[in-house]
Amino acid sequence: MTAIKTGEQLARKISEQQTEKVPRPTARHATPTELRSIEKKHPDDRTDFDLLKLYVKKKSTEAFEALVQRHRRQVYNFVYKMVGKAESAEDIFQETFLRVIKNAHTYTPRAKFTTWCLQIARNLCLDYFKREGLRQHVSIDASPLGDDRSFAGLLQGTDPESGEILISRELVEEVRQAVTQLPDNQREALVLRMYDDMPYAEIAEVLASPEGTVKYWVHEAVNTLARHLERKGLK
Repeated sequence: MTAIKTGEQLARKISEQQTEKVPRPTARHATPTELRSIEKKHPDDRTDFDLLKLYVKKKSTEAFEALVQRHRRQVYNFVYKMVGKAESAEDIFQETFLRVIKNAHTYTPRAKFTTWCLQIARNLCLDYFKREGLRQHVSIDASPLGDDRSFAGLLQGTDPESGEILISRELVEEVRQAVTQLPDNQREALVLRMYDDMPYAEIAEVLASPEGTVKYWVHEAVNTLARHLERKGLK
């Protein structure tokens, strides 16, 4: 009886492994029927994957423009937060979507489209730092795209593990200095978690690190900032 059960479990495991090896459909696998169905949808109801299918299979520049506009704010703001220069951020933002165009046919909905874009953007930022011989930078000023939330303002207990860190506009420069001293991985994780309010699982994908590690980075970063403010008598 035990042997039969074990055999069934083994067969199930082999079946699961084979299923995992089956490649997920990409945008280039879209059928004419799928495309007609997508085209009938209201533009606002089309998913990111729908738009990529239209671009890949029908070269719809309108569909791709819709994707760019849908994710422009989050991707550009992330890049700007990392490099701190509007001109460089614009260049990296444009290169990010050029890479998206080049690799659109390979995208699978395993990860959110925004997560995929941020992975590309992050790699381009790292290339930029290496090319320019710069250390990573995080700007805590308000978003250049009109988002009135500053990075510093988001340190007010918005993260469930952050505790209460009260900060006023006058303390932005103090926090800026503290943030620049954080290890690179902690700064990146903190920006994505506190600024974009991104779930830990998605941050883990962007940073190519385990979710538990990302949580630890955010926790340590927030604690470091809190201790810094305490030492300055600002908390």
